Amino acid sequence: MQRALVRRLLVATGVASVALGAVAFAHTATGSAISSGLWRMAHGGCPFGYDRALSPEQRERASAQFAQRHRGETRAPNRPSLGFTLDQTTRTQVLEQLSAHGVHCSKGHGLSDLTCLHVPSRALGVTSTAPERTLWFTFGTRDQLLSVVAVSRDSSAQTIGDAFRGVQHSLREQAGAPTATSGSADSQTLAKGLLRQASAEFRFRNYYAVERAANMGSAYVLTEEYRSLPD
Repeated sequence: MQRALVRRLLVATGVASVALGAVAFAHTATGSAISSGLWRMAHGGCPFGYDRALSPEQRERASAQFAQRHRGETRAPNRPSLGFTLDQTTRTQVLEQLSAHGVHCSKGHGLSDLTCLHVPSRALGVTSTAPERTLWFTFGTRDQLLSVVAVSRDSSAQTIGDAFRGVQHSLREQAGAPTATSGSADSQTLAKGLLRQASAEFRFRNYYAVERAANMGSAYVLTEEYRSLPD
């Protein structure tokens, strides 16, 4: 009886750990707290709060709050963001550039203003081995670009691992060395099991970027996030 109870507890703990790991991966810097997400999911809402409509003023306030928590010590000489210019590129310019490459974009919901699907690197004017990306853009009160999040996926650990290293090299060359790194994007390491992941975070006074490569079971996923940090 006691052994059966212990076994059930161990299984429950393992399932909870995997679930929380998945939530932690999906829970980007722009997401809501996990506890809030679980409450919203129980009440029929998006667990990460992405269905909450935000005004440009609210987005700018959120950006300022994020900057207080994630600001680095030095300024980045350049702020790469997938070929767009933070604080300058407008929604219209994004749409014009991507539509010229046949990319479909639609109005975003909640935390994003604009969602663009199946975006190849050539449409961004960047050199990258990453597969096609899904992009989420947010804009401020002057319709200026505040942040862009990208997610790409592939069945190959090698493809995602190579893309991760390519992004990290580009960020290092243009902005500076990463503030923190964890895990390994080596294909053999990523392929060892569910939620194996690697990350690199770049914190500056005026710029924030983070990238993650992860084994999500059915595919390997590369997540990129680029943000302007207001002074």
